[in-house]
Amino acid sequence: MVTLISILLSLAAAGLIYYSWRQRGKNLLAAAGWLLAVVSVFAWSAALGAEIGTTYAIAIFTCLVWGAVAFNAEAPKAVAASGARPFQSLQRPQLRGLLHHTVLFLLSAPAAGVIAMMLSIALVLHLPWPLLNRAVVAIFLYPVLWGVLGYWICAQERLLKPVLASAGLLTLSSLVMYIRL
Repeated sequence: MVTLISILLSLAAAGLIYYSWRQRGKNLLAAAGWLLAVVSVFAWSAALGAEIGTTYAIAIFTCLVWGAVAFNAEAPKAVAASGARPFQSLQRPQLRGLLHHTVLFLLSAPAAGVIAMMLSIALVLHLPWPLLNRAVVAIFLYPVLWGVLGYWICAQERLLKPVLASAGLLTLSSLVMYIRL
């Protein structure tokens, strides 16, 4: 019975979020959908245990939303027939564009990874927990920080703000780690 309730909650959450996405200005429906998605995690956990229930809740919710989007996607022929985008051949990138994207990649992938690693260690360094618990939190925090920092860097129009913010985060985490602020 709990599994059936979990499935219904996941279906309702995906349906509400998808409907709010298709109909602009339905923020209340989106909030209700996300709330149902969170509630479905608890229902799945009650049905299958915390580890497997959380995994099922996330996986089933994601598959349902993806399926709804894929089901309503426009066919490629219909898009081509409507004349939405004219066909353009590929062009060789200019040197300025190559340099910009090379710097963007280096800043968002390896540099953001190093900064996220140092920042995650610096954030948990002074917690009053045993060393093992702090290491686990740092390990789980690292990919989240790396993803957020990399996404933020790629989303910026100009690279000055991300470069300055990355340098500041690197300096701050270095100070916390090595000087013990």
